[in-house]
Amino acid sequence: MSTVTSPFHRDRRGTSTALGYVLSLGIAAILISGLIVAGGGLMEGQRDQSARTELQVVGQTLAAELTNAGRLADCPSCELTLWADLPARVAGGAYLIEVVNTADPDIYRLVLSAEVADATATVRFRTRRPVATTTVTGGRLAIEYDPAAGTLEVRDA
Repeated sequence: MSTVTSPFHRDRRGTSTALGYVLSLGIAAILISGLIVAGGGLMEGQRDQSARTELQVVGQTLAAELTNAGRLADCPSCELTLWADLPARVAGGAYLIEVVNTADPDIYRLVLSAEVADATATVRFRTRRPVATTTVTGGRLAIEYDPAAGTLEVRDA
């Protein structure tokens, strides 16, 4: 019995080319996947930082409006309503504003928190008029002075 041997039996060049091509594609796919995953985390961090900055600016704007309202409501029988036009959305979603009293009767805090991003901002402000503790959503707000109670209150418009 004789065995027939093919001339291609010992030739492995075709296998190494195909194998090299498949390995190159696999490595490229792994590298691209890693870049996408890393880039996604970076984008989320940037969104949170952007939301935090936006909340800080919105809080400073509302604090300035509340300080102005405290100066304008300077008589016991005055009626006062100021409108604050704040953005309705921050980082693509709604946000909450909470007015908080502190131990000092003239200093208050605004705590702003975004719903879509993991971001909060705190802004302190000073006013001569007491401010009622409330929680409102962002957007157009009314700052009203109640002469009977002698307090300012932030309300949704």
